[in-house]
Amino acid sequence: MAGSDDMRIPAELAEQFRDPKWGAGQLSNISILNGFTNEELEKLYGVGEIISLKSNSYAVIEGEPTRGLYVILFGTVSVYKNEPISGAMHRIAYLDQGANFGELSLFDQAPRSASVAAEAVCHLFHLDAEVFENYLDKAGEDLRSRFYKACAEELVSRFRKLNSDYINSQQLLWKHAFNKEKQTAEQEAAS
Repeated sequence: MAGSDDMRIPAELAEQFRDPKWGAGQLSNISILNGFTNEELEKLYGVGEIISLKSNSYAVIEGEPTRGLYVILFGTVSVYKNEPISGAMHRIAYLDQGANFGELSLFDQAPRSASVAAEAVCHLFHLDAEVFENYLDKAGEDLRSRFYKACAEELVSRFRKLNSDYINSQQLLWKHAFNKEKQTAEQEAAS
């Protein structure tokens, strides 16, 4: 594991970050890695790198073609989306220690869907998609199959939530429209 040249990781954190068992624990919280054993996660953690970001530095920028997973080991980041018409950036989320982002880019070629910037000094685990592919190649088809099965399960889960959210929003929209129509009719009757 390598630290970046421009930021020093405090000794107590650096020691923790070097521990593959601790790293495996961080990776075990990522749903698309659910099919991995602890030993496989320890090895996977070993092929990644630790990067450090200064406050307001970007880990990823919306639209760029980079691929790779990030896990926040220390610090907080903000997630931003660009408004298509004005180009203004809007914060849509804060992510703290233990959270991850970029996981879908391990198996997807799409450009980054959001920008992620450090709120203060942050230390992140980064697993480049090409390094991950090499890891899967060496590990064999069984692990690759377990990984893609977990990916499919995660995508189905996200789709179901999105579908449920859409249905709920439509019901609220129709309820609001009917209430508005009723209020208008009552106001016209009172006039």
